[in-house]
Amino acid sequence: MDHLKPFAPRTVLPLSLAQDHGWSLKRYAIVADGRAFAEGVVSAATEEAMRRLPAAGPLENSAGNHSIGFQIIHFAEVAVVSPVFYWQWGSVLAQMGQMRAGYDDPTTFKDGVQEVVGCIWELNIVKYETWAWQTIMLGAEGGNQETLTAYLGELAGSPRT
Repeated sequence: MDHLKPFAPRTVLPLSLAQDHGWSLKRYAIVADGRAFAEGVVSAATEEAMRRLPAAGPLENSAGNHSIGFQIIHFAEVAVVSPVFYWQWGSVLAQMGQMRAGYDDPTTFKDGVQEVVGCIWELNIVKYETWAWQTIMLGAEGGNQETLTAYLGELAGSPRT
């Protein structure tokens, strides 16, 4: 069964922070074997994510989002998929919904499969980001501008991981 072959790690690239429309998104690219990273595809995925995200809320907002999240741009076997997650209510991870672009038009992102949270490679980043939010933003100092700066600078694959 090809779909149950042994797990093999994929290249994960921490990307620069994207800031637009009041949002700050940490970004990662994942590259499957046989696929290539393309900056134009990353830019298109981020532009589409910024259009789709809800209105940004302040960090102090206890009744909505904190305008902080992360985006994964996965150059997968069959398409480029890009789930986007964001933090709200202090400790809740929300998902905007997966975006998907076929390799025949890799800069045009449409809706992906809505019930999909992510593949195993994407979920490893989600696991890391959940750890970082809990440890940094909900750590002993609590969430503030100083801990937010630390969280935004903490990326999977950085020297601390």
